[in-house]
Amino acid sequence: MAPTGIRIPINNVKGGGDYTGEIRIGSQSVTANVILDTGSSTLAVVPRLYQIADDKNVTFTSYAQLVQYGTGGWSGPVLETTLSMGSGANQASVKTYIAIADEQLPHNLGPADGILGLAFNSLNSAYDLTAYLTSQNVTPPVTYPWIFPVRTSAAALQQVEQFLARMTVIDLTPYFTALESAEVTRNIFAFYTLRSTPSMASANPATDPLNNGIFVLGGGLDQADLYTGQPLNVAVLDNLYYNTSLKAVRVGGAAPVNVNALPPSQAKSMGSNSIVDSGTNSLVLAQDVYQAVVSGLGSLNQNFATLVRDATSNGAVPQSSLNLSSWPDISLVMQGADGSDVTLTCAPSTYWQTDAPQASYATFQINNGGNFPQSILGLPLFNNYYTVFDRTQNPYGTISFAPIATPAQP
Repeated sequence: MAPTGIRIPINNVKGGGDYTGEIRIGSQSVTANVILDTGSSTLAVVPRLYQIADDKNVTFTSYAQLVQYGTGGWSGPVLETTLSMGSGANQASVKTYIAIADEQLPHNLGPADGILGLAFNSLNSAYDLTAYLTSQNVTPPVTYPWIFPVRTSAAALQQVEQFLARMTVIDLTPYFTALESAEVTRNIFAFYTLRSTPSMASANPATDPLNNGIFVLGGGLDQADLYTGQPLNVAVLDNLYYNTSLKAVRVGGAAPVNVNALPPSQAKSMGSNSIVDSGTNSLVLAQDVYQAVVSGLGSLNQNFATLVRDATSNGAVPQSSLNLSSWPDISLVMQGADGSDVTLTCAPSTYWQTDAPQASYATFQINNGGNFPQSILGLPLFNNYYTVFDRTQNPYGTISFAPIATPAQP
């Protein structure tokens, strides 16, 4: 087992706003830039990337996967092959499941080569087609080559979904879980990020230090140069996602506003009223939480409410209209790992992203989740903290938020 964490450089330009890191696939060590997503568990790459016929380590399976995100979806066959992260002596490698995302909706993964889900087994469902393939005299009964015509459309994906719904569902072991089970790395990973959307302030955004971060595989609070002060430890309440309990929200120095618990009818399917998700580049807040934030900002300064409304309607506002030093912190009161309340803070420089989507403009990175009762705590929260997912703590782990240090060394 690697004695310390493996640092992987990550970047939010190559994935079109999501943070991507490099993995190497198969006997050819094909390099892929994949989105690092704590809101899912599936590992998938696009077909153009990977010459499967040349992979000496590949094993074909009878499994297929279909995944739908808020922004799209895909389906495709599942293979097993070697996958590694890191380089040289600092490398973590294991044979694992990987899907080939053959039926993609347009712009589904943006410019990224794929996605690497970092959540638990329950989000890595697959369909076992053994019986169907045998009945169709497919020998051997494997899903690669893909048995469906490849048509990039929502209708095609729906047809595949209707077919797969009749198949047996199983859970596959995700890559990160496979690493830990094989005792290659510790059951911990962490993110160091400074932005939730790319800064376009420089001529070459991909090289801007603001748009580059660090993913630590198998390491967390041992990486002492990435944070300052004491970490705040938040309880993970379920392994459906990285489920957390959001108890209240506070704008500036105002009194905290209690927020709604998850309706009991949705507890089984959602687990809790909030999740922590590296694959979402905003705070998507349940409607009552969002209203508390916007109302709180308006109570402090009516111009704050006007700017939020303009940014929400138009996508951005001129940066010159913001005086971020006058904006308040937004605090989220969470259930701590020891049961007590823990208060996490989003600074104005993180819930507003300057020089985005272009230089001299700013975007408001807090969105209204509408009728969806679960708040998704994405990258604007991460940007304030070195964020550690420690799955060694029973039963589901903890998420430690340690004040971020700047600058950090890669």
